[in-house]
Amino acid sequence: MIGWIRVIVRGNSMSPTLRDGQRLLARRLRRDPRRREVIVFRVADEQLPHRIKRVVAVAGDPLPDWLVPALPDVSHVPAGHVAVAGDNARSQDSRQLGLIACRDILGAVPARRLARSGFVRHPAGVDELA
Repeated sequence: MIGWIRVIVRGNSMSPTLRDGQRLLARRLRRDPRRREVIVFRVADEQLPHRIKRVVAVAGDPLPDWLVPALPDVSHVPAGHVAVAGDNARSQDSRQLGLIACRDILGAVPARRLARSGFVRHPAGVDELA
């Protein structure tokens, strides 16, 4: 599984898109993340091994209006960073976590692992037992 990492969703921050306990594959990125992409990243000084959120702004983008009060000294996302949010409106996002450094991104989620089937649908359409 070189180039892929396995992760388990913990919590409901990405609900309804992802469910608590759902198993996923994330592809290690060899490029900058894109807007609306679901990423897996680490946060320093946390007990959780990773977080899963959606990218809402990339380097050079103006900060979303809802994020401006939390980061008053920043007008645009700086190079090497992204702003993130969960799909659940009550989840933590860049207001609490700050901007995420691209070096802390472990991968992006192009495929979902369905816990029931045990199979993974890769973007190329090849099923693989994970």
